[in-house]
Order: sequence, then C-alpha cells, then structure tokens
Amino acid sequence: MKTYKFFNEINNTLFKGTLTNKQKEGINYKLKAFDKHDITDDRWRAYMLATSFHETARTMQPIEEIGKGAGKPYGQKRKYSGAVYIEPNKLFFGRGDVQLTWFENYEKMEKLLNIPLLNEPELALNPFVSARIMIEGMTRGRSNRGDFTGVSLENYFNANREDPFNARRIINGLDCAKLIEGYYRKFLSALRNSGLILVLIVANSLLILGGCKPKQLMNEQHVRKQGSIALYEYRDSLQIKEWQMSVLKTHLNRFIEDSFNFESKTWQKEIYYDTGAEIDSVSGKHPVLSEIVTTNIITLEKSFKDHEALVKVDSLEKINASSLNSNISLKVDKVIEENKSVETKPLHKISFKYILIVLGAILFIIFFSR
Repeated sequence: MKTYKFFNEINNTLFKGTLTNKQKEGINYKLKAFDKHDITDDRWRAYMLATSFHETARTMQPIEEIGKGAGKPYGQKRKYSGAVYIEPNKLFFGRGDVQLTWFENYEKMEKLLNIPLLNEPELALNPFVSARIMIEGMTRGRSNRGDFTGVSLENYFNANREDPFNARRIINGLDCAKLIEGYYRKFLSALRNSGLILVLIVANSLLILGGCKPKQLMNEQHVRKQGSIALYEYRDSLQIKEWQMSVLKTHLNRFIEDSFNFESKTWQKEIYYDTGAEIDSVSGKHPVLSEIVTTNIITLEKSFKDHEALVKVDSLEKINASSLNSNISLKVDKVIEENKSVETKPLHKISFKYILIVLGAILFIIFFSR
C-alpha cells in the first residue's frame, strides 16, 4: 500500500486538512498490527479505523474516557454482574482505541493477551496493546468469538455480506451507527485507492495467459511474505521490550513514592517541676520549672535498601534490553538484506514480447485512471 496516497486522501475526506504526525503515528500502529495479525480484508481494516476515529475523538491515539467513568456504574468498584470488588484498587472506565470498560472485560483481555490489565489498566493506553485489544475484541481471535458483545467483523463483512451499519453492534448497539458507517466508507476508499490492486491483477493475468508458470510466481511471493513476517516479529519483540521497560519504570516510581511514606515521627515531652515551691491551689501541682520537647524522625532503612536494589535491577534490565535491541536490529538488517537479495532474483525468463504486453497494460491503466 502507498501510505502517502492513503494519508493524503483521509486528510482531505476525514481530517479536513488537519491530519497531524501524531494522528499518522496512531494509524501506523494499527496498520502494522493489522499486518501482524493477518487482517487482509480492507473492509475489516476500514471499520476498525473508523471505530478508533470515533471512539478516540479523531486523535487516532488510545485515550482515557472523559470524566473517567464518573456517574457511571463502572466508575465505581462494581463489576458488570453487580458484585462489588475490593482488589485491585483500580477503576475500569473506558481506555484505548475502543474504550474498554468494566472489570470483566479487562479480566478477559488479560487472560487472552497475557497482559496484566487488572493491576495495570493504564496499559490499555499503550498504542501497541490497544491495537491488540481492538483486534482481539472485534474479530474471532483467540476466543473464537467477538469478545465485546458476542458478534464480530466476520458476522458483518464476509463473502455474502457487507453491513457497516449493523457492524456497530460489535461495540455498542447501534449508537452512532450511521455516522461511523460514513467514516468506514471514507477509510475504505482511501485503502483501496492507495494500492495497485487492479494493475497487479491485470499484469498477473497477462503473464499467466502468456505462458508464465504460476508456481514460480507463488514461490517468490511466499519467500517475501516469510521475510516480512520475520521482520515484523523482530520489531514486535522490540515494542514488547519497550512496553516491559515502561511497566518496570511505573513500578519503580511507585516504589520511590511509597518509600518516602515509610517515615514515622516520635514526639516526646519532658516536664520538670519546682519541688521547692508551694503547690498551686488550682492544679494541685508544683509550678513548672522547665519543659523539653523532642521530635525524632525515624526512617526505615530497609525501604532505602530495597529502593537501591530495585534501581540496580532496573539498570540491569536496561542493559539487557539494550543488548537485546542491538541483536534484534542486527537480525532486522539481516532480514532486510535477505529480502533485497530475494527480490533481485529473477522469477523466470520472460520473453521480450510478454514484457511489452505487461508494460502496455500498465500504461493503458495509468492513462485512463487520470
């Protein structure tokens, strides 16, 4: 896909000329996630992008719900079932590209994706994690069902059906269904116009009719796909490591904050009476000769030792992550070089006559598409 054509079109049709780099970054996270999870149907991609466009107030970045659930049942420590929970000490209001809500939904995604969302619900704001949640919840992923409402993209976009209006039921009934359908059609148009699908189909058909062996062509495509998958896996590993580092940093900051709370104050007051003087008739005591007030702040040494140990662990993790990232970069470079070498290999000998036919077809399409 030619991303510059895609971004140019949605900038005009959806963002009214205001598309920012931050919005592009958010969209790219989702496009990469679609590739990683083999989301190849442009209709699925378009509807998920349209959903994110609506749910994130057009930022295309994972966001927190405005008001953080205030006045709503999930804005309290209450499950969808009505049961009250004490632990964890978190509120499960809307977060991410699809505004994940309720204790049960966070719990379900935690089990499916192996991400600690109950104790760290803010992880749903990580673009990489948020995209995974959206794909898992809107498709028949690991659970083989639509995890948000029981229905999924497979129900509304398949060989016999294209129903972007009712597809809103995947998220939230028919709320704003017509509006999101409009977003979907604009994203779909941009996705389809940014590729060279028609040219490739015509060229492939001409090559096959001209006697080209499909088996050889398929083998080449297969090799490229394997190389691309490997590349995404390496980049994915890097993103996971960065996410782990951000979680560790969160825990470290929390521990530092707690360590300063491990302070206790002792207050002592000593009173000395003048026993040589007469006893006061009101208080029944000798007059006060002097008072001494002492205040001691006792800081738990163990908290600081634990803090130092955690800092050392954090440093080791950073060193290991840096080493791992370097290895991944080397592997990525190696895969890129392998892809280049594969792409330069000729598929087969093609006669000059067939080359002219293909070039003529491409020029014909370009001429009439203006």
